[in-house]
Amino acid sequence: MTFDIGLVLFVLLVALVMFVKEWFPPDGVAMGVFVALVVGGIVTPKDAFACFGNEALITVAAMYVIANGLIRTGAISFVGQRILSFARGSEVKVMLALMVAGASTSAFINNTPIVVIFLPIALSLAEATGTTPSKLLMPLSFATIGGGMCTLIGTSTNLLVSNSLPQYGMEPLAFFQPLPLALIGTAMTMLYLVTVGRRLLPSRTTIASGTRGGKIVDYVTELEIPPGSSLIGRTIAEAITARAPGVQVLQLIRGEEILDPTEWEWALQPGDALIVKGDVNSLLGLQRSEGIALARELATPELRARSKDMTLAELLIRPPSTAIGERVRDLNLYQRHGVAVLAVQRHGIHIREKVADLRLRVGDILLVEAESSALESLRDARNFVLLEGVQEQVTLPHKAWWALAVVLAVIVLATLDIPGLPISILAVAGALALVLGGCLSVRDAYRSVDLPILVLVAGTICLGLAMEKSGAAKWIAGGLVQAASPLGDVALLSAVYLITNVLTALISNNGSALLMLPIALETAAQSGLDPLPFLLAIMFAASIDYSTPIGYQVNTIIYGPGGYRFFDFVKVGGPLNLLWWLLATLLIPVFWPLRPG
Repeated sequence: MTFDIGLVLFVLLVALVMFVKEWFPPDGVAMGVFVALVVGGIVTPKDAFACFGNEALITVAAMYVIANGLIRTGAISFVGQRILSFARGSEVKVMLALMVAGASTSAFINNTPIVVIFLPIALSLAEATGTTPSKLLMPLSFATIGGGMCTLIGTSTNLLVSNSLPQYGMEPLAFFQPLPLALIGTAMTMLYLVTVGRRLLPSRTTIASGTRGGKIVDYVTELEIPPGSSLIGRTIAEAITARAPGVQVLQLIRGEEILDPTEWEWALQPGDALIVKGDVNSLLGLQRSEGIALARELATPELRARSKDMTLAELLIRPPSTAIGERVRDLNLYQRHGVAVLAVQRHGIHIREKVADLRLRVGDILLVEAESSALESLRDARNFVLLEGVQEQVTLPHKAWWALAVVLAVIVLATLDIPGLPISILAVAGALALVLGGCLSVRDAYRSVDLPILVLVAGTICLGLAMEKSGAAKWIAGGLVQAASPLGDVALLSAVYLITNVLTALISNNGSALLMLPIALETAAQSGLDPLPFLLAIMFAASIDYSTPIGYQVNTIIYGPGGYRFFDFVKVGGPLNLLWWLLATLLIPVFWPLRPG
């Protein structure tokens, strides 16, 4: 192992640890990787900055614009509603209709906006049929992931892998290249979910969907002990636990000091702040009781007055949102919309800081209270999805046919594989046509682009380049070939798939695909095998991750609204991951032979 290989592997290891620990945002970690590789002399500044102008990156950005144009005109909703018109009757029919709608539309549009669009529709169907959202949202997400694999434009991972091939001296993949395996796998996913998976799905609900028949999920909020409170001098057990047994005190903040409520029976003092966790009814009851109040940073005069017209609602932080990374206090929802934030829901994370100072992430849910009229102003706010089971309002419905025509033209031309018209040019042309056609403004087009994702992708492209230039990819591939090749060609392919799939659960779909791309190509070269099956393996393995809510953004989006726990994804999605692994191992060599000729 050379010094360059060791340095690249060290940077990779540090990046993986940071991704898993979530010490920094993923795009921040990517920028750190970018700087480290340049400073370490692995890649030149020119090559590193070229990653930000990579054809694959531009294509993904253009597809974000196209997706937003379809959303703004209501074209996606139009197609989805035609399919969902059959969603009548049993829970299985509703589940199937949602999965078919999600999978069919996500084949041609990035699956993240598809899930954002169908999420309120799914909540509405859950309410109408008496089904809890947790029974519908995970199947919706899982189906869109499979459907997105049918074409190159269905998921950004496919685009990135295909458009990265020219730098390795290969031609981009065909538009429908992944279709055979994707169709079979998606059908298998749906069959699994309506049979085995349906019995493993939890039955939980949220405020947005009512409380019938399900378990209420927990929120975190911040309460204060005001001067003159009757609770001053009492212990936490006496003041909180006795009043609301279902509420857990996570942290006691006294001035600049943070105290652990489990270490000592602290006596409450004026100005103490309590970070508490519990279901909505318990929290609201406690907040409205004598001697305790909502934190000053969260409360508003109207909230204290408790207007009779006050309504509870949930706001989901959607991607791409300018609210991501912002503190709750800096959202200024009350000043902008007359909406007060009561609490925050973030599954799988123990929030131990002042709620007003909490920096928001994709999938976080804000519990808000406002007059009904104030909530209407949030329907067109692109930073949130209002979880009321009401479909998002369409702003330009008369442009829907133009938007659909533009997307259809992009798909047809991409399928024809016309020389001089690569999918990157077609995507940019399609985005431009939507802007010129009035489907969205230039400002909306720029706002459509998920910049943190693009920065993450650029950093990962740079890391992949470093692995190739340093010889790290060749070194890793040599070890892989030595370990797996005695078991046969199929075992080698299966190992590449499995490693990529595990990486996706740790970092992200795009990151794992771009990281494994040079390794997969080098593995095929050293084994004398056709590289195409290995490319398909990493594409599917990077995208098909159902076992965690963090490996794929659509799972993160439905995490909160479905009231899921982390283990729910392991329980339902884990077996599905294994089924896809077996399916890919068996069918990839059938559709794309491992030995050339």
